[in-house]
Amino acid sequence: MSKIIRCPEDLFDIDLSGKIIVITGGYGGIGLTTASQLINQKATVIMAGRNSEKGSAVAEKVGGIFMHVDTSDMDSVRIFCSEFISQYQRLDVLMCNAAIMAPGEPDKTAASKRTKEGWEIQMATNYLGHALMVHLLTDLLKSTENSRVVSVSSVCADSMPKGGQPNQADFDFSDPHWKERKYVPFDAYGQTKLALILHSRELAKRFEGSGVSAVSLHPGWGSASDLDRHFNFFLRKIVVPLFGRLMGTISLKDAAQVPLYCILSPDIESGKFYSQIGIYGNEDMQDGGLPMDFVSPNATLEKQTKLWDWTMKELNLA
Repeated sequence: MSKIIRCPEDLFDIDLSGKIIVITGGYGGIGLTTASQLINQKATVIMAGRNSEKGSAVAEKVGGIFMHVDTSDMDSVRIFCSEFISQYQRLDVLMCNAAIMAPGEPDKTAASKRTKEGWEIQMATNYLGHALMVHLLTDLLKSTENSRVVSVSSVCADSMPKGGQPNQADFDFSDPHWKERKYVPFDAYGQTKLALILHSRELAKRFEGSGVSAVSLHPGWGSASDLDRHFNFFLRKIVVPLFGRLMGTISLKDAAQVPLYCILSPDIESGKFYSQIGIYGNEDMQDGGLPMDFVSPNATLEKQTKLWDWTMKELNLA
């Protein structure tokens, strides 16, 4: 197993007073661990998510601020952004972290229900909701000095043969919402995580000269994260606890190291990919890096540009 990458300790001494940071999915898992550290450094952290009862209780406990948003619901995203803009005059960091993983075939479970637009739920939650959020908050990001967008991707943006995803992640523009092809849950998840990397790269191009940076990252598989909540009982309660380390799981504290680096470091490079160690199918990437070259036959400039155009049309922003 490769050596876990850690955020330099001196970055945890930075006084973040006055800084406004939004973390979607910020009241659980890696989002909460990241938020807690930033709150300790005196940042104002908006812990955004759809579970108001849980989010409010957790935010009160750690000193954050809860705001409701469901990134699978574009109306909810619009309401959140409108309310945020009315309450805050700056946005230093937007961490696009909220996600759902492998909830089941579309419309076969309560968690896998398609959106009202007919979108596959992972595509809506993980990617399209965040793309809309970035778009709606762009003016505020540009008016805030040295702001950044941090998108949480995954090893699954490549492939993960040792973790149940043998296929190379790709974005299928002919059927992005899995209406015709056979549904493969981890391939659907990988598609959204590849999309986040490509979107981040295109944002970096479009933000050039504006003072806004955009990066993407793989945080590592946090062993106590709730991301695996849709796994079956045997996999979640027996296989992962017993063999998780061999599958690449790490503690939530370790899984927050790369996100914290991307938020705190003055040395990040816009458009780059930052990675914790991971069980990538491409063995050359398994050691991670700050930054690391994300190498995939499907992470091309052509697909990056095509994804931007598709996203703008899908969100009725074109």
